[in-house]
Amino acid sequence: MSTPDFNRLGGLAWVERSGGQLSRAERRRLVAAIALGQWQNAVGRVRLALGRIPAAAARIDLDTFRVPDSKFAREAEQACAELPDVVVGHSYRTWMFGRALAAVDGNELDDELFYCGALLHDHGIVAPTPNRDFTLASVERMRTCAQAAQLPEDRRELLADGICVHLTPGVTVEADGALGCYVQWGAMVDIAGLRIWDITPGNVEETLRRYPRGDLKSQLLDMVRAEAAAVPKGRFSLLMRCGFPLAVRMAPFDS
Repeated sequence: MSTPDFNRLGGLAWVERSGGQLSRAERRRLVAAIALGQWQNAVGRVRLALGRIPAAAARIDLDTFRVPDSKFAREAEQACAELPDVVVGHSYRTWMFGRALAAVDGNELDDELFYCGALLHDHGIVAPTPNRDFTLASVERMRTCAQAAQLPEDRRELLADGICVHLTPGVTVEADGALGCYVQWGAMVDIAGLRIWDITPGNVEETLRRYPRGDLKSQLLDMVRAEAAAVPKGRFSLLMRCGFPLAVRMAPFDS
């Protein structure tokens, strides 16, 4: 697995250095990425309405998604269980949706790191800190799990980077690595229905059966608003100004 540049926009070193505060140039860059994502969403919704599911999606069997048998995975599960039920469910759905999308795209994931990253990516969202991006708190909790499991430092820091970058619009596997991309894309299936057209309706329904959504829409928006207020120049603040609440409310799931 290649290692992304941790200093890039959204990467681990960038978030640690900036606290997640965007410069004007960085905001302009992300606004362009958000606009492209909105266009892709509109096209995807047409595909969804027409029932155009990729052939590869029909070959995905959720029962083949195995929970890693490792101490790190068990530590991550215990840390995830500390969170409100609505975040716990979102975390597990992020894992399943992200795994499904990676399979459709033909991209490999490190099963252990992706599982733990999906479970812990939003750990910091429940307690915003002024002028400090919440992904740093998520990384800190992940590192305590990794230390307890004696995970090698290079694997720990690769996952830390993936957790940090998952919030950045416009990520690509080539520049940002599979971990961060599929944490983001799995989460966005659940949050806003993005790329839901690349997963069969049966697999979506089964994921929701295993991990019910509860009142995700309203509770998530409350948490995001609090994070945006705490980090007014951060990525969630920008997303809130660029239509994130509407995208969440329009997600093709019951409230």
